[in-house]
Amino acid sequence: MSSKKSITLSELAKKLNAKLIGDPEFQVNGIKTLKEANQDEVSFLSRRQYTKQLDSTKAGAVIISETDKDLAKGNLIVGKDAYLLYAKATQVFKEINQEQQQQGISKLADISSSARISPNATIGSFCKISDNVEIGDHVIVGSGAVIGESTSIGNRSIVQANVSIYHSVTIGEDCIIHAGSVIGSDGLGFARDGEDWEKIEHLGEVILGNNVEIGSNCSIDRGSAGNTFLDDQVKLDNNVHLAHNVHLGRSTVIAANTAIAGSTTLGKNCTVSGTCGIIDNLEITDSVHITAGSLVTKSITKPGTYTSGTPLIEHSLWKRNAVAFKKLKDLIKK
Repeated sequence: MSSKKSITLSELAKKLNAKLIGDPEFQVNGIKTLKEANQDEVSFLSRRQYTKQLDSTKAGAVIISETDKDLAKGNLIVGKDAYLLYAKATQVFKEINQEQQQQGISKLADISSSARISPNATIGSFCKISDNVEIGDHVIVGSGAVIGESTSIGNRSIVQANVSIYHSVTIGEDCIIHAGSVIGSDGLGFARDGEDWEKIEHLGEVILGNNVEIGSNCSIDRGSAGNTFLDDQVKLDNNVHLAHNVHLGRSTVIAANTAIAGSTTLGKNCTVSGTCGIIDNLEITDSVHITAGSLVTKSITKPGTYTSGTPLIEHSLWKRNAVAFKKLKDLIKK
């Protein structure tokens, strides 16, 4: 394994647009937590609860906020938002240390003659690129991915291994789709015919804006009539399910194992924590934050934080409370 490449603290601070307090020529080659970092690595303090670890950390430098800088000694990289600086630092270290990926189309890929692929794109082995697909500049498609007919992938987007993208999907620029995700499959749409079900064909599309990131093993259904749409900067964690015709506004973030039912719209700058359920045909306004384990059953028109889950308690107490809950209506009447 090749050794990590280093960067001086002055170079790192410049890339982060941050202030350096300490030795500008000190070399670092990675980033870890205060507890795990070595002398040739950077760490960060973004929460006051970890302040005690500043005294014992071996990190060669610490990323810290302007308000907390007096709590630490040694080399410091200082800015307004330490967590944001940490995020940008991870990108710097990935950029200087990542292996140069071989460009070009694998001879083991199955490429339609009508596909239009940028000459500097990378297509891995055992990919299937269907008719009339468009793949932009510096796109990377990992091994085993399937790209359906008439799908387009914007510049610099990354489709990881074994992703399945159905037909007529539009993916913007600088997107990342992690392994195992499925985009553009049919949603749950059936009409009763006596004791049978008649399938509703899903004739819409899926449209992803720019800088969208989809976690691993997500399922995003195509629209039935109309489209499923994720605006710019939307981020999905792993194992998120979006049903047909869901719309997510700009910079909305959805955590793992959450499911959103058909034709529901979330506004801009919303956050949905893990293991939430949101039923169909709801309208949720901008800047709504839903806490973990919540079930949303009605539209939300006012920004704010909402909770519906029940916190964990001892089972015996939960059973007694459940009995009381059953009697709540009668108690209110009394």
